[in-house]
Amino acid sequence: MKSEQIENGFFLVFERGEEFMSSLASFCEEHELHWAQFSGVGAVENAEIGYYDLASRSYVFKKEAGPFEVVSLNGNVAELDESPLVHAHAALSRCDESLATIGGHLKSARVALTLEVWLSRVSQPLLRAPDPETGLNLITL
Repeated sequence: MKSEQIENGFFLVFERGEEFMSSLASFCEEHELHWAQFSGVGAVENAEIGYYDLASRSYVFKKEAGPFEVVSLNGNVAELDESPLVHAHAALSRCDESLATIGGHLKSARVALTLEVWLSRVSQPLLRAPDPETGLNLITL
């Protein structure tokens, strides 16, 4: 990954073959970014994407080979147990004639060509804590 510090954050360029979520989490840990928001565009493959099933209180993920155009990538970094936690959602469009789109909570994805991400610091603490009603670690404001 290449990075350039910009006003209030970083512009990141992930390279082909990089695992997006773990690379971003490592970058945030290394730069002590515990509170941030991000958006991005590019192409990914080998994505694990899904949703949270409240009834079972667990995530349901589906592995998709791709490749995909990243139609939308948004998320935040919030602190859980004094460490940054990346939370990302994505809309991914198949790179074929169908252009079929899938979307949801992104667990993992490998960069297929490039992935360009704007990562902006958040000045106020974003802290996560367990929510007994949903079973999720939600941001507490």
